[in-house]
Amino acid sequence: MGGKSTLLRSTCLAVILAQLGCYVPGEMCVLSLVDTVFTRLGATDRIMTGESTFFIECTETASILHHATQDSLVILDELGRGTSTFDGYAIAYAVFRHLIEKVNCRLLFATHYHPLTKEFASHPHVLVQHMACYFKPKSESFSQNEDLVFLYQLTSGACPESYGLQVATMAGIPEGGQCRFKGWPNNEEINSWR
Repeated sequence: MGGKSTLLRSTCLAVILAQLGCYVPGEMCVLSLVDTVFTRLGATDRIMTGESTFFIECTETASILHHATQDSLVILDELGRGTSTFDGYAIAYAVFRHLIEKVNCRLLFATHYHPLTKEFASHPHVLVQHMACYFKPKSESFSQNEDLVFLYQLTSGACPESYGLQVATMAGIPEGGQCRFKGWPNNEEINSWR
């Protein structure tokens, strides 16, 4: 919700527009030519052919790994999210390392894997940034409840924390014991997420 996917898409469009000789949304644009723009964004599946969201993600990533060059622009948004955390992290790590060290292409890589940002924070070819936000008190009474406000601004450094629970609350998922689900297959009650 902070605008990272929009930033990634806008970067691709700006590069294509600049190479066509069009105006780009910015005060100045300096870039070397890009031979191909590769993107791995969003989630989709192909149910009729038996291809899951994760399989599509892996297929598209494999194509990037086989065809990207030093002159390519590669955009990867949340690689590895379609499988378990450990498998997803391993895939994201391996792909990221390969693209920055072997292919050496221009790369925008958005991830929610905080250890990945720590692992590469001091890498000479990596600049870690995040989409800024802050917490605004809900009222003048200085209550502990605060609203998460997204600033839609790219900021230096890794994101200081995750905001998944705040976004879930914003979306209307009840807090505490208010949210109960019936589990499958034994119809057992599952306690709330908080």
